[in-house]
Amino acid sequence: MDRTVYYKYMFIIGAIWNLAVAISLLIMSYFINLGFSTLGLIYYQGFLNSVILFGIGYYIVGRDINKNHAIVLLAIVGKIQVFTFFLAYFLLGIMTIFEVIAGTIDLIFACLFIEFLINFEKVES
Repeated sequence: MDRTVYYKYMFIIGAIWNLAVAISLLIMSYFINLGFSTLGLIYYQGFLNSVILFGIGYYIVGRDINKNHAIVLLAIVGKIQVFTFFLAYFLLGIMTIFEVIAGTIDLIFACLFIEFLINFEKVES
């Protein structure tokens, strides 16, 4: 597969991952009592809205991989932070293995995004 096509699909798949997970959890949070306080629920939904915004950003990058590399850099930092946060809270017994698995998928995307920034060569779209 051509690297340009690979990178475009990588960002589109990253967008789908973020959007699918965040929208599903956001909708669920309106119908299922997650045991959060009101303030906790606000923070949780705010976090999920941020994940949705990042997903939109990955879609924007995937549409034209020659532009918006700052979004990719922010994504790398954010995905590493999410993984670290989920792992730390799992080790403290606060989060479950499911969050660690989701965080690991984010860490894999962070590594792929790093590879993109290192190896990307501007191409004509």
